[in-house]
Amino acid sequence: MYRLLALALLATPAAHASDWVVDPDASTVTFETEAFGGPVNGEISDFTAQISLDPEAPGTGRIEARVGVSSVDAGSSQFNDSLQSSTGFAPDDHPDALFLSTDIAEADSCDAEAPARCFVASGTLTIKGNTQPADLPFSLHVIDGRAVADGQLVVHRTDFSIGGSAWGDAASDVVVSIHIEADAAD
Repeated sequence: MYRLLALALLATPAAHASDWVVDPDASTVTFETEAFGGPVNGEISDFTAQISLDPEAPGTGRIEARVGVSSVDAGSSQFNDSLQSSTGFAPDDHPDALFLSTDIAEADSCDAEAPARCFVASGTLTIKGNTQPADLPFSLHVIDGRAVADGQLVVHRTDFSIGGSAWGDAASDVVVSIHIEADAAD
């Protein structure tokens, strides 16, 4: 669901945009939340992204990221069983989470150090058949044809019908952290 965020980026290139090929070995998607009074940290191993982005003309860019929800690993069989159930992600019926940008704009600031620049990809996030607006703020540093992007997406799990009544002690917010490394396409 979240590796997607890793931040992934999209398919149809627009004028002036640059296409990027994600390096899956150097990229990660992780998440953190709380349940039963303690932290829950995990990772997502199945994610892809198609990215078309020119930092000098971000409005022409597009990001499409896909996460295979069955690859979400919360580090314990108890949590994983709940996530893979019908009240969780229901992966048999909804195998993928998708982020599709509709706009990318440069942001005034973020936690990145120079020479990284800050952007926000606005669009939609679809999980378990539910589509909601989503913003993915990220920093971007490009050097010698290699881009490194780091961002976080806050997912309100109840907006996507994730979690049943037994999930009462689980936080409603999940922070998905994305680290994407990509090379300029030929």
